Amino acid sequence: MISIKYSCHFDAAHQLELPYDSPCNRRHGHRYTVVIGASASDLQHGMVVDYNVLKGVVDEFDHCDLNERPEFKKPRLQTTAENICQVLAEKLQSAVGVRVSIDEVIVRETPRAAARWRRESV
Repeated sequence: MISIKYSCHFDAAHQLELPYDSPCNRRHGHRYTVVIGASASDLQHGMVVDYNVLKGVVDEFDHCDLNERPEFKKPRLQTTAENICQVLAEKLQSAVGVRVSIDEVIVRETPRAAARWRRESV
C-alpha cells in the first residue's frame, strides 16, 4: 500500500443557520485549506492518483457561496467544516474510482479550527 497527502485551498462564502446567536449566522467567507490523504495497492503511471484530479474536485468549491451548492441544498446541510469534509470525501472518492482509497480529508477554515473525516476501518 502506498499513500499520499495533497494540500490545496479554496476561497468561499457561507452562512450557518444556528438556533442560537452566533456571528457565523451572518454571511462571511474563509480561505479553506484542504488536506487529502489517499492510498492504493498498485500505482497507475507511477502514481496513487494524479494530484490534478484531487485539485479539480476541490476547485469546484472555489469562489462560490457554499450554501448555493447542490451538495448542501438537498437534503439541507449546514455548511460546517465537518459537513464540507464529508461532502469532499464523497466527491473525491467518486472522482478517483475504486482503485484509489480516499482515506482522510481535513478542512481547516481558520488557523485555529479544522475538521477531519477519516475512512472507517473495515
